[in-house]
Amino acid sequence: MVDFSKYYRSYKYMQDMLKSDFTHNYIEEALKDGDEGKDSIFGKTNEKVIDMDWVIAIEETLPYIQKAIEEQGRFIKQAENVVRIKKAKKILTVEREEGFAIYENRVLLTLIHKALMFVDDKYSKMKDVPNDSYNNITMNRHLELNQQKLDFSVNYVNEDHESLAEDLDIEDIESLSDFDRIRRIRQGLNECLATPLMKEIAKEPQVKPPLTQTNLLKENPNFKKAVELWSFLDTYKKQGFELVSEEYNGKMTDENKEDVYLAMEFQHFMMSITTNPALRKMLQEKYEEENALAKEEADRPEKVKEMVLEAQTEAVHKEEIEKLTAEITELKQKIAEQKQKIEEQANIIKTQEGKIAALENERESHAKQVEQMNADFAEKTRIAEENFANRLSAKQKEFDDAQTAHNEYVTKLNTDNANKIAELNTNHSNEVAQLKSDYENRIDTINKENATATANLKSDYEGQLTSMKADYTSQIKNYEKQIADINAENAKNVKELNDNHAKEIKTITKESEKRMADFEKETTKKMNDTIADVKKKAKDEVRQAEKTAKEKIAEAKGENKLFKKKKEVFEAAYAAGSVGLMAMLAEKYASEGRTDFADHLVTATAAIRAIMIAPTPKGITLTMYTHGSAKLLKLYAGVTRYDVAIGDTVSSFGGVEGQPVFISFAGVGSEVADEIAGKIKETADCKVTVSQNRRIQSTGIIGIYFCGE
Repeated sequence: MVDFSKYYRSYKYMQDMLKSDFTHNYIEEALKDGDEGKDSIFGKTNEKVIDMDWVIAIEETLPYIQKAIEEQGRFIKQAENVVRIKKAKKILTVEREEGFAIYENRVLLTLIHKALMFVDDKYSKMKDVPNDSYNNITMNRHLELNQQKLDFSVNYVNEDHESLAEDLDIEDIESLSDFDRIRRIRQGLNECLATPLMKEIAKEPQVKPPLTQTNLLKENPNFKKAVELWSFLDTYKKQGFELVSEEYNGKMTDENKEDVYLAMEFQHFMMSITTNPALRKMLQEKYEEENALAKEEADRPEKVKEMVLEAQTEAVHKEEIEKLTAEITELKQKIAEQKQKIEEQANIIKTQEGKIAALENERESHAKQVEQMNADFAEKTRIAEENFANRLSAKQKEFDDAQTAHNEYVTKLNTDNANKIAELNTNHSNEVAQLKSDYENRIDTINKENATATANLKSDYEGQLTSMKADYTSQIKNYEKQIADINAENAKNVKELNDNHAKEIKTITKESEKRMADFEKETTKKMNDTIADVKKKAKDEVRQAEKTAKEKIAEAKGENKLFKKKKEVFEAAYAAGSVGLMAMLAEKYASEGRTDFADHLVTATAAIRAIMIAPTPKGITLTMYTHGSAKLLKLYAGVTRYDVAIGDTVSSFGGVEGQPVFISFAGVGSEVADEIAGKIKETADCKVTVSQNRRIQSTGIIGIYFCGE
């Protein structure tokens, strides 16, 4: 992908600079007014937009990892032992133990796995996504600005179709697409794992963070770069890529138009200074003056501090926002998982909730009754107190009225006969005392009656309340007992279900094991019979093929003797490999329960293909071989290493996912055949068998056998 980073920075800077500029706003408004509704954008965009920071980080570190692996030799571990000699002398001996599993090598192994998981996570999400785009943008404007006439015409066509590079092992990695560079580092990491050193320590425990900063990790330049990559992968929290899929049906948005307007304005400016040297000169002089002022301002220490602080603050804010975004995404995922678990638990307790809800309703009903009785008692108490106050007020009024009448009577007596005042006063005092005594007796009686009535009401209420509380407590105990009985019954039912389920599983397992044993005996016999037939047919075909090959070779004139010999080897290798593949297919069909797999084997015989890797005087050849024909796929001129053909071998190996593959080799080390088998398992998820063909006397041949289209 083209790096538009600086273009975008310039684009944003131009937008900010021109936001308040009169000329810019004037021309932009004129461009908007000239819109006749004929602007269009058609096409589609399918693209993998990749953050190249992590790609470059791994790319730059990969050579250091490879060099560290190459340079790492065996280390010497010394153990001191004290040995007694004749009980009188001691000598100190040193044992030397060689090994590869030192801490730093395990750091390399862990880092390679860590980086490979990091890359594979992104690669798996991008590998099957299409990456092709086609866009066509059209816009025309005719403007008249005062005495100036301007015509703008835009017809932009962009077409991009992704194709994967065949050769990733190149020096100029900038010529590769971003996705091919991911494929390249992925290939490099897998090659590191396939080195003898990494294979030697593959089963050793990996290193857990934090890293122990040994001298080798701190001082060796290769390991220092490895530690830097470790830290980078731990701190990289972004997604690392974005998959874009957009279609454009002709209509341009206002944002699209404003972007094109900015391009038109800049085009107008460039044409203006191109055709007006005096204007260019004046603008250049002004530009230099402004730069000088800006430099003078930037040289001030306080200004520098402010700029640095602002940049640091912005970086910190950006990092915090990215971190919070990642945490929010993680929390959302956890919330979704918790919701799923809650829904599962809700389904389990749904039956019990109905019964518990009914009990809760009854409990709430009783609580409301208690609440109502409390309210009734409070109301009766209030009425009793109010009646008492009213009665007391009435008695007080009677006393006041009697006092008033008495005063009037005394006044009248004083007026009529002053001589009888003393007697009347005495009589009056007696009457007052009597009235007061009567009044106090009546008040005391009323108080006693009221106290008795209040006590009776309170006693009645407390009795009712105690009775209700006892009833409520009894009902609660009954409800709790019912819930306990329900839970016990449920537990009992669950246990019975589990016991019955276990018995059923045990019975079914026994039946299945018996049926499987019978089936295995039957299919094994059929498979052995079929394999014997296939081998017999294959031997006949081999003999016939050898006879036919000899006849054809004898008839051929002027053919290179070396090629003749290779063709004979190919024929023999093909025949032997076909038998091995037929045996794998027979085993596969038998495991699938096919009773007529012999017919399938006959059909599969015609579809057998083989990719042969063999040396020639010109280099390594990659040849596709079928029954009776051969086709050269590729010649690696001047190359003697077999592993160069592995990538092309696997890429030529298609349409057989999940099918068995048989690999034979002769005169070649098993490492290459094993590596091919590993690549096939990784890319096509196939069952692969590797076998050495000891019957062929060859300078080196590898055959990969499969059933293709």
